[in-house]
Amino acid sequence: MKAQVFSNQCIKGPYFKLVIKPIQKLTFIPGQFLMLRPAESASSGIFLPRPFSIHSVSEDNHIEILYKVVGKGTEFMSRLSEGDEIELLGPFGNGFPIDENIIPDEFIIAAGGIGIAPLLSFTELIRFTCPEIPVKVFLGGRGSMDLLCVEELEKNGAEVVVATQDGSAGMNGYVTDALDEYLRRINPDRKLTLYSCGPNPMLRRIYDMVSSLNIKTFFSLEANMACGMGLCMGCAVKKRGAGYYLVCKDGPVFNGDMIELEAGFSYET
Repeated sequence: MKAQVFSNQCIKGPYFKLVIKPIQKLTFIPGQFLMLRPAESASSGIFLPRPFSIHSVSEDNHIEILYKVVGKGTEFMSRLSEGDEIELLGPFGNGFPIDENIIPDEFIIAAGGIGIAPLLSFTELIRFTCPEIPVKVFLGGRGSMDLLCVEELEKNGAEVVVATQDGSAGMNGYVTDALDEYLRRINPDRKLTLYSCGPNPMLRRIYDMVSSLNIKTFFSLEANMACGMGLCMGCAVKKRGAGYYLVCKDGPVFNGDMIELEAGFSYET
């Protein structure tokens, strides 16, 4: 599908918001992603599309993509301007689920940096589906520059708790430290559902923290993808037990009990 760039602006630091208008109406579930490639990118040696979470879709069919400039592809994307053409495929994958038959006492969301991209629209869905259930968002980054969408989350009715590794905003530490401190203080019998997006070591740390508690987890995984349709087999993640899932086809959102994530001592957000 073809689309035109409506706007492409730097939010702060390396973070940008791209707004595109496709030729066809797009419907999506929060958590799904698109494969994007600027039409002229092949001239710069960029031949394969990149996966991006859908940040939001407006009523007039403008698609918002929140992204961070981290390499050649996203650097090229940051130079797009109004009227430029972009190719897109999708939406792909599954989204964040809400089981209306098993509503928790509280929804918890944890995100590091650009991991908030697919979760903002999900808070809107929670407010629409379960308006009386509280939502608490734990948001982390290296510094205050990495804290995105705080005002938008609060407008959606969420309570936002922030953590930064340099102590420039909120708690001094990782987002998982702030989450752990909260979980230690709550009633262990409280029924919670936790949704998170970020690097795998962060998600593994969260899973280890909550595995003994009454908390259901859903993780949106980050992965390198060349096709988004399961053809390249480049986005495999271990099943808990034996075998592999493909993040593009079986995810990107997984029940935390389904997957075996790598452990790590540190991560950026």
